[in-house]
Amino acid sequence: MEREMIIGVSTSFSAAHSIPGHVKCGKVHGHNFKVEVEISGKVGRNGMVMDFFDLKRILDEVVSKFDHTLLNELIEIPTSENICLKIFEELKERGLNVRRVRVAENEDKWAEIRK
Repeated sequence: MEREMIIGVSTSFSAAHSIPGHVKCGKVHGHNFKVEVEISGKVGRNGMVMDFFDLKRILDEVVSKFDHTLLNELIEIPTSENICLKIFEELKERGLNVRRVRVAENEDKWAEIRK
């Protein structure tokens, strides 16, 4: 019997940003962002939903454009929420059945979107 299962990977990137109009975060500053992604699918004959290596490679490709950049040049208002949404949309465009994306700007602050 085929079962649907959720698998996930994580990666990180470093970037600077400022939040327009924000008192504290309106100044350019940086974070070491952590990104977690979960996808779902049927477990195939090979015993996997997807090879972790392939999922990590795709996530790294999507996230690489953010690494060591000024995020304001890529996203108009680069909040953790908007970064999370951008990653979610790009993974969906690559055909992944994305269940969850979490972007954390540090260990106690994050944004998450779930399907």
